[in-house]
Amino acid sequence: MKFNKSYFHLFIVLMMVFVLAACNSETSSSNSSSESKKGNQIAQGVTDEEILIGHLGPQTGPVAIYDLIRKGIESHFKYVNENGGVNGRKLKLIAYDDQYQPAKTVQLAKRLVEEDKVFATLGNVCTPCNTAAKDFYVDKGIPMVNVSSGAKAFVNPPLPNYMGSSIMNYRVEAQIFLDYAINELGAKKIAIAYQNDDYGKEGYEAIKEAIKNYPDAKVVVEVPFLSSDTEFSSQAQKLDKAQPDAILNFSTPNPAANLKKAMHKIGLDDPAYIVSSVGANDNNLFKLAGEDVWEGTYSGATFPMPELVPDDKEMKLFVERFSKDYPKDPTAGFSQVGWAAAEVMVEALKRTGDDLTWANFLETFNTFDNWDGSIYAGVTFSRENHYGLSTMFMTQAKKGKIEPVTEPISFDPASGKINYSE
Repeated sequence: MKFNKSYFHLFIVLMMVFVLAACNSETSSSNSSSESKKGNQIAQGVTDEEILIGHLGPQTGPVAIYDLIRKGIESHFKYVNENGGVNGRKLKLIAYDDQYQPAKTVQLAKRLVEEDKVFATLGNVCTPCNTAAKDFYVDKGIPMVNVSSGAKAFVNPPLPNYMGSSIMNYRVEAQIFLDYAINELGAKKIAIAYQNDDYGKEGYEAIKEAIKNYPDAKVVVEVPFLSSDTEFSSQAQKLDKAQPDAILNFSTPNPAANLKKAMHKIGLDDPAYIVSSVGANDNNLFKLAGEDVWEGTYSGATFPMPELVPDDKEMKLFVERFSKDYPKDPTAGFSQVGWAAAEVMVEALKRTGDDLTWANFLETFNTFDNWDGSIYAGVTFSRENHYGLSTMFMTQAKKGKIEPVTEPISFDPASGKINYSE
């Protein structure tokens, strides 16, 4: 029989088609940007079995205390995974150490999004770091959930892919601090101590603007410093010379503790010392500064310390689980921040369902209306409000504990009004 080359060529072409189809089938089943069991197109970082979530923050270096945020997230994810995951999918956290250095953050942000192909990021730490990577994240459109920065740039005006902060907005917190110092503590002369970077300037600028609303009060001294500074004797002397009624400090934990130690050393203990929550809302500060030194320090919080609400169901779960996963770490402070941020992420994933596109996921946040299913006092989003957190209470360091000293205080992003609960 004569060999027909045409049939042979047709056979080869058909075989190649079948092979390519099979390869594409295998690729699509393993590719994180694939189709779900129900046939809906889903975003990168999602398979039928898993959701990849990214996190950047300092795990080493002078502000490694913030690594407790990562641990809080990891602990909640483990708990969720052991109880069936989210709509049948397990959560996997991919976290890198940027050492609180913006240049490293930018490099690692690209790695998370372009190489690891995470679905979203959660709780990324450090205002200068988040600021450095902001344009990249906005360009990519990847969901940024509860960044651990309260900077104005991420919420006002709202960015389409940035949903909330794991901590109180810095400018909102600063305005509440100032109002409390003047109207509740009777302060007339205000000192501003601030970390001279993108983070510290948020509080500084907010006070400089808000003080105009209080004609009987004035800023008497401004004291900048660096996050890496360890010697604060000159700043303490400058504060002492100005004799303020209240010192509002916007810094990370180590500088906040070191400044208070320098003040205590020269006997400057009378002014009310009010420190931003990211620098004070953790029991570790009693160790960093010394228990007697830190005594009396004011701050703010969006959730209570665990020992103060022993019967709260959500808080009991956090304490039991985090203590199991990290028995050597404290169950108060930044570990709570990570756990609470993860609770919001999980709830949003649950509400989105199987159709996990970025657009659907981001739209889901608009369904949060004072949601109280986490250890936060309440979480609210809308198309115009991406703050997430807008309610807090003042705290004070008392005998080794950080205790609430007010009922919840709320801030209305639309009107700028501060409201004290009765």
